[in-house]
Amino acid sequence: MRIFRALTPVFALSLGALWSGSAYAGEATRIATAAEEDNPFDFHFGASYAFDYKKAAILREFTQDGGNRLGRDLMYYQQRQTVNVAMEIGIYRNLSLYVELPVVVADNRAYAFDKESGDCVYPSDITPTGSLTTSDINCVDKTNSSTIRDGIIPRNGFDARNPSSAYTEFTSEDTKRIFNGPTRKGIDQLHVGIKYGILDQDKQPHLPTWILGLEGRFAIGRPMEFSRNIAIDEPKSNTSVGRGTHELGVWTALSRRYRFLEPFFGAHWRYAFRASNTTFQKFADMDVTNPQSTTGLYVGAEFIPWENKAKQQKFSITLMGTADLNYGGRAYSEVWELLADSPALVGTYAPGAGECNVQEALAYAGSNPTDPVGFYDAANAAPNSGDCRKFEGITDVDDFARFGLRAAMNFHLGKYARLNFGADVKTDTQHFLTNANRGDPEAFGDPQIVEGDEVGVNPVRRDVVDNVGRRYAISNVFNVVGFTNFLLTF
Repeated sequence: MRIFRALTPVFALSLGALWSGSAYAGEATRIATAAEEDNPFDFHFGASYAFDYKKAAILREFTQDGGNRLGRDLMYYQQRQTVNVAMEIGIYRNLSLYVELPVVVADNRAYAFDKESGDCVYPSDITPTGSLTTSDINCVDKTNSSTIRDGIIPRNGFDARNPSSAYTEFTSEDTKRIFNGPTRKGIDQLHVGIKYGILDQDKQPHLPTWILGLEGRFAIGRPMEFSRNIAIDEPKSNTSVGRGTHELGVWTALSRRYRFLEPFFGAHWRYAFRASNTTFQKFADMDVTNPQSTTGLYVGAEFIPWENKAKQQKFSITLMGTADLNYGGRAYSEVWELLADSPALVGTYAPGAGECNVQEALAYAGSNPTDPVGFYDAANAAPNSGDCRKFEGITDVDDFARFGLRAAMNFHLGKYARLNFGADVKTDTQHFLTNANRGDPEAFGDPQIVEGDEVGVNPVRRDVVDNVGRRYAISNVFNVVGFTNFLLTF
């Protein structure tokens, strides 16, 4: 079987892979072919590995001097390792089918108090006779964290990786780490797509190579959930990585070779919607139920300092910039595990038909900090209460942009093998992570207001995190992804 144009790198099989950290340069326009005069069909198979590190500041909104401001609260850390297996097969001339299966080997998330200012000043440093004032406070500990103040997590934090001591791992008053999420692993989605080569520079040298693709990403993994009841009966969803989200999209890629330079451009759009097995809830009076959708583009160039065409060997360097927009939906945000199963966010999903006494849940949790379930019974047993339910952690997230840069080195080892490795550096624009609206005022009868516990209230809104003046936001996002790929073609 002949290789069409050149070997196809496995992580360039779909545009989704292009954004995960390993496609590069004009490789975005490589395509398997079939039914040609000297080539029944092409088949490509390969694997890739990516290590993803993310750090960000979790801010909390507060009211001061008649206005709303954002203040320091927590730092977010995530480390994720992914292995991707993919194949592509030519099914007709310039037409191919591809399949990808990303497998998460390990995904760890953690939270610490924001002590990033260097020479920290805490509330305990303010004394009546000292020179420091409250305006000098620049770091966070147990005494001034709004997350602890509101009872969202216990004062001594939570460690989901140590079930026997989950509530006692961070008892020190000067601890930095305050919350460890569980180690997650498994499968989220299966990617399936088809792509067609509209133009081919090899056959028409005066034109670029242009590829158009259609792709579906289908939820096949167990949806993520989070329970603090891990010592006795930890659910399997506590360690899963699925999001319960299907995505359908279209993408395109364009490149043209000029001697030792191959500039390229690509764009994509994917519409996301709830799968049948999902934690994205849908209740009456919710105007936002689906996950966020994504659109984006990339532009860059492959520089080719050395090439042996006779042996199909090549060394090249890729530089690329990316931009994505995530919009119009809800998400497993960077604070979702903090919020899930918290006594501060218990509530009813049927406002107007049921009520929940959140204060009773908080009072019980404060007096019994190591009891992961008793606050539900306490809240439901309170007068005029009885419909208290777990909050799953998924929130309405503001639209935000993600920008990135990529550098990679690519090695064509011969006719049947190719290797590349490199890194992405990305950041997100500052945005709110908890921003659910109040609901439908028309359902209550007054187009100007939505009263709490009445018909029309948004059932997934929680005032403790969604009210203006109490919302969570994310800022100073630093995300680096190192990757390597190996491909065989036949």
